[in-house]
Amino acid sequence: MRSYEKSNPEKPATVPAQKPVDKTEAPSPVSIRDAGTDYRKTDGFLLPKSFFVIVSGGERTERLYFKIISNQDKFARVRIEFIADPKRLNPKGLLETAKYKQEHYKTSQENEADRIYIVSDVDDFMSELLKIKPECDTLNISLIISNSCFEIWLYYAWFNEIAGFTVPENKSHISRSFRRWMPSHINPKRAIFNIEQDIKNAKKHYKKRYFGNVSSRQSMHPLLCPD
Repeated sequence: MRSYEKSNPEKPATVPAQKPVDKTEAPSPVSIRDAGTDYRKTDGFLLPKSFFVIVSGGERTERLYFKIISNQDKFARVRIEFIADPKRLNPKGLLETAKYKQEHYKTSQENEADRIYIVSDVDDFMSELLKIKPECDTLNISLIISNSCFEIWLYYAWFNEIAGFTVPENKSHISRSFRRWMPSHINPKRAIFNIEQDIKNAKKHYKKRYFGNVSSRQSMHPLLCPD
């Protein structure tokens, strides 16, 4: 007696033939939209968050002081444009440069500056500084005055006492003379790291002198403040 099976044992089941795969067959082309000429690769770091323009009456010392924070590799969120035009080192020339840069960034495609600063020594510019101050206030341009020279600010980054410095009769020579007098280890590029000590020492010798309705900050010996 033959046992029951669902399929016929005398007739083996047939397996349907599979279509051979053509390994040389290329994939279907994909349509890619042209990015156009306006495409720019996005930078892999954050863009500067703050942008400052510093117009300075000093060509060397002040530039060295701000150099470290002008390095966007270390301070990627801060951008500083430092301008020292040897032809415009007097206060009036500094103001004209600051006004030009202010207008330039307002009308150009570049970002508008968050703040514009004028940095100037007093030297023998007191009367000129007093003349430009009202316009600086109107235009929202910050006027930073080193009294009597920027090198005194550097000095207070390391020392907390008044310097034993002989003031030259010609006050316009104070900056040059003080620079020669300063101890050799005072480094403009490193002074900014001592800024808290600098502020404390400068405040210790802070005094106001009034010229009309404008007060002048004095950070050293009274003789250094022009009459």
